[in-house]
Amino acid sequence: MAFLSLTNVRKVFPNAQTAAVEDFTLDVEKGEFVSFLGPSGCGKTTTLRMIAGFETPTAGAIVMDGKEISNERPNQRNIGMVFQSYALFPNMTVADNIGFGLKVKGAPKTDIKQRVTEMLALIKLEQLGGRYPYQLSGGQQQRVALARAIAIRPKLLLLDEPLSALDAKIRVSLRNEIRAIQRQLGITTIYVTHDQEEALSLSDRVVVMNHGVIEQVGQPFEIYNFPKTAFTASFVGTLNMHDATVLDAAAGEVRLAGASIAVPSAALGGHRAGDTVKVALRPELLYVHPTGAAVENTLTGVVENVAFLGAVARIHLAVGDTTILVDEFNNPQLSVPAIGSTLTTYFTPESCMVLG
Repeated sequence: MAFLSLTNVRKVFPNAQTAAVEDFTLDVEKGEFVSFLGPSGCGKTTTLRMIAGFETPTAGAIVMDGKEISNERPNQRNIGMVFQSYALFPNMTVADNIGFGLKVKGAPKTDIKQRVTEMLALIKLEQLGGRYPYQLSGGQQQRVALARAIAIRPKLLLLDEPLSALDAKIRVSLRNEIRAIQRQLGITTIYVTHDQEEALSLSDRVVVMNHGVIEQVGQPFEIYNFPKTAFTASFVGTLNMHDATVLDAAAGEVRLAGASIAVPSAALGGHRAGDTVKVALRPELLYVHPTGAAVENTLTGVVENVAFLGAVARIHLAVGDTTILVDEFNNPQLSVPAIGSTLTTYFTPESCMVLG
């Protein structure tokens, strides 16, 4: 039996035209790290708040550790939550903030002191227990918020876009710390984010959401490489996605940007000649030099732009009235094509994703 189960959960706010969350069903195993990923307004934070008890589902059931909690108050659920805004008490020291939940629960002072000492060591802020939040950096404040959430030994940890207010380098460092702490404690965790890199790098599984519904649930590798819907494919990672016309479904042949392209024939099952399909290609799976494979697709166009992104140089290739993005991995000997030059890109049929 799953540790946390949401079954047909629905949320409609008063006077709303549509549901904020619709038919949300998910099982989360004990100790699992699951991310809710999607654009603003997709329902991910509303779902998190229903799990926390700050919102009540309009329909459906939420069960944690074998107990129905849909209508329980937040303080009855033994859930720790970390907010985007840190929500630290400005008039309390770091130590008092961390121990606040235990104090509310009526824990003995000696137990609180011991637990606060453990938490300060866990977040590597042992020397800062006497400081106030305004004396800390943003990253340090978020560590304190995390320590406060887990000091009460919650059954479930919820994090609502906890790193979005931090700069890029601090975000990467802190997300690695969050994952390390989660693994060390073995605590079941749900993490809300609109940042695909965060979701892919942190999670055991990712729940992709759009307009209040689940688009796809899977491991990060599966979500990125085998998206089941056009939305998942386009939202997770950079993608070329263009309309193509089926020429021969049995042979896996379509016309894309004026050229005949081979795709996996199994992907065209149920289609017939003349049908329009979406063909998706990751830029890193396109090459500007032949790969040596027995069968290669080719597209030839004019270089519109070259964007240097650090790890890759992204080539914008105009093929007819379509722009194709091609990524070349950076190295000191890289020679990027000149804007206005003609370039041929190569890719295998297996690189093509066909989406209905």
